Amino acid sequence: MSSSILTTRTVLPNTAVLTKLAERWRAAGLFLACLDRDGNLLWHDSQMPRILSLGLTGDAGISQQIRALPDAPNASALRLTPPFPGMQVQLVPMARRRKLSAWIAMLAKSDNLAVTEDLSRAAGKASLDAQALILQAQKVPLISPILFPSLVLLAEHMHDDMQGSTLLHHEISSVTEQLTSVYEEISLLYKISSGMRFSQKPQGFLESVCREVQEIGNFRAVAVALANREDDSSTPILGEVAVLVGNCPLSGSDLISSLHGPIYESLALGETQVHNEIQPDAEWSRLRTFMKRFVCVPMERDRRPLGIMLAVDKNDSTEFNSVDLKLLNNVGNQCSIFMENAALYQDMQGLFMGVLHALTRSIDAKDAYTRGHSQRVAELSRTLAQKIGLSDEQCERVYLSGLLHDVGKIGVPETVLTKPGRLTDAEFDAIKKHPAIGAQILGNIKQLQDIIPGVLYHHERWDGRGYPYQIAGEDIPLMGRVICVADSFDAMSSTRTYRPALPLDTVLAEIQRCAGTQFDPVLAKVFVTLDFAPYRRAVEEQIDSLKIATTPSPSGGLI
Repeated sequence: MSSSILTTRTVLPNTAVLTKLAERWRAAGLFLACLDRDGNLLWHDSQMPRILSLGLTGDAGISQQIRALPDAPNASALRLTPPFPGMQVQLVPMARRRKLSAWIAMLAKSDNLAVTEDLSRAAGKASLDAQALILQAQKVPLISPILFPSLVLLAEHMHDDMQGSTLLHHEISSVTEQLTSVYEEISLLYKISSGMRFSQKPQGFLESVCREVQEIGNFRAVAVALANREDDSSTPILGEVAVLVGNCPLSGSDLISSLHGPIYESLALGETQVHNEIQPDAEWSRLRTFMKRFVCVPMERDRRPLGIMLAVDKNDSTEFNSVDLKLLNNVGNQCSIFMENAALYQDMQGLFMGVLHALTRSIDAKDAYTRGHSQRVAELSRTLAQKIGLSDEQCERVYLSGLLHDVGKIGVPETVLTKPGRLTDAEFDAIKKHPAIGAQILGNIKQLQDIIPGVLYHHERWDGRGYPYQIAGEDIPLMGRVICVADSFDAMSSTRTYRPALPLDTVLAEIQRCAGTQFDPVLAKVFVTLDFAPYRRAVEEQIDSLKIATTPSPSGGLI
């Protein structure tokens, strides 16, 4: 009988490959085992006949013969003396980096298997009956001693091929895993880039990014803190925005504060700080109760710190590696681009709104009694838009339209605007032109195209008796209908040159009375339910400022 054994020294054999190879040769009568260079049995075919397994160990067994071999660095196949008559044994070396690592022992039955003294002694030690072992072995196919070496060589080549195939499979799996990781990273970066809207608030953007990074990186928690833009010191102050996503007992700001030392070191050096082990003597060692590792990634543009990204632990308890750092640094760079562009957008937006407010103030300055009217109408219009469920972006556009709804009055003579008495038909016709003049003024500004309907149609009436086009009902754009209610409310609630302000109850009653004629009935019904406390405060502030402006100075002029 013959058997084959594969062994390794210190490194365990690939038992999956050996098991698969053993299954293929078992039916032909060839059995495999694996021993290390010192003859210690590492693995053997579990279905090997018991009589063959007795030959692996013992005084004359395969193990003892391997121990007696010279420690040659490069071994070749060896034919061994069978422990019992009727067996054939050959060793095939398994090499790692061209040096002997283990032996594959290959065993097969020959035609002179019989009960001998050595077999009886080995069987007795194992409490087995030698004759029963012989009978069991009779079921094993016989391999001719002439063919045995060829079969051994064939099995050796098959093992090499299977081993190579397994290694190739592992390499393919590793490459596939890396490609999947790279694909997910590229997809995340694309998603971040394509989803950048500089008008969105940093909090929402960073929460979304942290959530994606946590999932792709398999991190337990991810946090981000931004530097204070108003701080001009050389050391950035964090905490303007603190976001934390994942499983962490601390809040985002508390976590950032607890890791003050490594975070500010990372910001100062502009380098990623990796802490795969928190030392007991570290100032943040108290965090070891709930975290083992963390990474600090600085977010900066042109060496100017914008913030920090922090990753805490991995869910599989492994250390942070180069793939994790590449992901965090790439995402940190994208966040830096977003934050820089968002800051530029906010600056431009502030300049834009400053110009619009200056424009509306120049209109209100024509008549002291209407000062603040545009701002109040804008605020009321936005509040009504929010109440009826428009989106935040739509509400801001309604606000802008309300702010500029009277911009066309620039083209109306000041004598008409400030006339204390009843207007003539010609003067009223001049007043009625201001919506169209306003639309014309704004018509060449691309960014304001969507707010023109509020400017152009805020004097149209629900019953079609308004101006400038006498359109009715829902043919009037919603923005125009919203501003119509807010504009009329403020006109009645404010003191004018031709009459004093009306009480709030009277104004609201008038809004209700005119629902379905002058005003959209649905909007009118909602409008009267608004909280007018902020509006009252704005009016009172306007009255106080008007009193100050009209107080005579000691020199006889107005202050």
